[in-house]
Amino acid sequence: MSQRTSARRPENGQDSLDLVLRDRPIDEKNGVNASLGFTFQQWWAALSIAELLGSGDDFAVGVEVKEDIAILDSAQSPTKVEFCQVKKHERDGVWVLKDLHKKGSKRKDGTHENSILAKLYARRQEFGASRANLRFVSNIGVKLPNEAGADSLTTNTDLSTLTTEQQKLVKAAVSTQLGIPEEDIDLAGVLVHKTNLPLGEPEIFVSGKLEQLSSTGQLPFQLSHTSVAARVLASEVQSRASSTTYARSFEDLKLRIISKSQALNILASVAQSRAPLSQILEEATAELDREGHPFIERKDIKAQRVRVCADASDRTNMIFIGVASALQLARIPIEAAIGAKATLGELMNEVVEEARVSSPAEFNGLPLAYIRAVALLVLSDAIDLTVFTAPAGPEPKEDE
Repeated sequence: MSQRTSARRPENGQDSLDLVLRDRPIDEKNGVNASLGFTFQQWWAALSIAELLGSGDDFAVGVEVKEDIAILDSAQSPTKVEFCQVKKHERDGVWVLKDLHKKGSKRKDGTHENSILAKLYARRQEFGASRANLRFVSNIGVKLPNEAGADSLTTNTDLSTLTTEQQKLVKAAVSTQLGIPEEDIDLAGVLVHKTNLPLGEPEIFVSGKLEQLSSTGQLPFQLSHTSVAARVLASEVQSRASSTTYARSFEDLKLRIISKSQALNILASVAQSRAPLSQILEEATAELDREGHPFIERKDIKAQRVRVCADASDRTNMIFIGVASALQLARIPIEAAIGAKATLGELMNEVVEEARVSSPAEFNGLPLAYIRAVALLVLSDAIDLTVFTAPAGPEPKEDE
């Protein structure tokens, strides 16, 4: 063994965890998922990151690191890992204990694939029970036998809490499939877990978790657009999962790992960015709906949404910048006078009325609903007036 490898062995003689986590030729590779959308496993990884951010402890989440998901206690010098196998089930139903430990499909050579639990337990053989926990995750529940022998639905159960008889069944199956002594199998830290993450619209669930973290002060910043943040986080997970380069070292493997600090940076970038104008305008009109603003006015404003967002995106549109600037100037005294007690609809109408009186030329020929829609963007601080520039005009003629 090389001197470098020997130096990384702890006193118990095991290789350090980061050394063992690197890719091996015998590792099973499923390849990059060809789906255009995010997979259930990737959404569950995003959810796990959000949940871990609420714990306060250091962590790192790896995708396609030995198993679907690997949760480490550090991205720099990990000492413990939890390997998670994530299975989605498209139809209603439940798992039973036998489903988890029965041998799999038959191979061409007459042997059988290992069971779900045997495949997971092989990781514990490789890494040691003291530093590798295991978790089977599914969107449907698992029925496990209780003390009376009757099956009961469980959401998060350590298999070491099963009856001695039921543990013996699991150990016997894993022993046979992996070829290890039954007495060497330790089920403590082997969990079966039902996730509440839904198959449909998982981004809403993850968004809700991020909203909880933000509203309870568990993030070092306010996260206003949690639905955007959820998708950005899942996108980063998907990007990491697509890194199939053979990792000869832990440094190489970090391409598939998101650390706690990286997760916070990802969310901070969303917190510091503005939401799309269409979303801001949609949220503003939704607020008008909640206020009971006149229906026809709301309908007309919504009809102008596409035109307003297109004009706001054109930085040379001087008609739009004239309207937005006039509304911004009118906004300042109006908010000072009635801002604290006015609804959004009242502010919008007051600002529009004041601006049209103060700068009538800016609004000639424009529909009132268009002006109101721009006012909603101005009141939402969605327009950066400094980025608009006048179009280039003809060069002035030199004096003769």
